Amino acid sequence: MTKTLEREDKQEEYLKDIKSLIKEIEEDDLKVIAFMEDTTPPADVKPKVIRFKRTLHLLKAIAAEGKVQKGVAKIMFYSPSTGRSKGLTPTMMAGLQYIEPKTETKPHSHNMASIYLVVKGIGYSVIDGEKYYWEQGDIFVIPANAVHSHINTGSEEAVLFDVTDSPLLENMGILEFKE
Repeated sequence: MTKTLEREDKQEEYLKDIKSLIKEIEEDDLKVIAFMEDTTPPADVKPKVIRFKRTLHLLKAIAAEGKVQKGVAKIMFYSPSTGRSKGLTPTMMAGLQYIEPKTETKPHSHNMASIYLVVKGIGYSVIDGEKYYWEQGDIFVIPANAVHSHINTGSEEAVLFDVTDSPLLENMGILEFKE
């Protein structure tokens, strides 16, 4: 059991003589496949470079508009090749959060875990009622379902880069957000 199988779609071949039985089972949102290893593999996810300077301009524009929250912007990146998962890979999503000086994000929670890298700024996050201080270069983790917010205590903008497991949860149909 050490050989990796080359995946090739053989569904037509396997199912051609039993299509009438399959039609009795299938519905609009329910399909039958025989032997998962003999289905078309997902599209390849290609390497990417996200340009920080361009992205920072977008974050500043979103924060200035304040349509979600004045002084705060959050963008996530995904690859269409990941389909429903909407991740950079089928199991991970990355994003950037921008927080103007002396600004606080709204407390919220979600059932995805997040790992943050502080790209710029100084401040703290309140995670389940406890303060965790951070500055440029620090990494911090927010466990799934923890209520959290981020506070920029500095006189300059704060930028947080995060990676989450939201695509994995999205694929399972269980991704949740709470405010």
